Amino acid sequence: MVIMIVVACALLLLGAFYTYKFIKKEKSKPHKPKKEKVRKSKIAPKEAVVKNVHLRVKSPYMLRKEVLFWKYLNLILPKQYVVVPKVSLVDLFIPDGDKSIFRLIADKTLDYVIFHEANMTVALVLDIYDKSYGDEQLDEQDPFLLDILAKLNIKVTSIFVSNDFDRESCKKQIYSALGLYVEAEAKEKEKKGD
Repeated sequence: MVIMIVVACALLLLGAFYTYKFIKKEKSKPHKPKKEKVRKSKIAPKEAVVKNVHLRVKSPYMLRKEVLFWKYLNLILPKQYVVVPKVSLVDLFIPDGDKSIFRLIADKTLDYVIFHEANMTVALVLDIYDKSYGDEQLDEQDPFLLDILAKLNIKVTSIFVSNDFDRESCKKQIYSALGLYVEAEAKEKEKKGD
């Protein structure tokens, strides 16, 4: 019992010694002024945000060649199709599981997407390009993106568009990709067979 009392006293003295040493050490440190807690400001009212907008309107939204081609597409396509220019992949796809691939392509834009008008599903993606240099150069899509679209069973057709593109071959290329010539040729064969 005496041994336990001696051990307890020793532990109390040891604790008091280290407490004294800690307090002395803290007092010897240079005193830093306390930082005032910065309160997070409330969300600024919409009016204040609108006054401080740091944006510019993109001008032009589409190049002259792109607008002409879009008008041409609207003329040649049957009414069951809708053409939408500059489609962002964020609006077209949603991630299903792992988001890493989605993050890689989320900032990409497709030149034109032809949708089935009845249910707005993708019928064909048109990638237009020209090989000219200057202020109206149109680049081909990233091969990585084209591989992903192929994996998703989305047809992509690349079309060379210069200032004066071959309208008839362009129409044939688009109709062929949409399967429209196949239907037209089958009807012609039926007429000839009768």
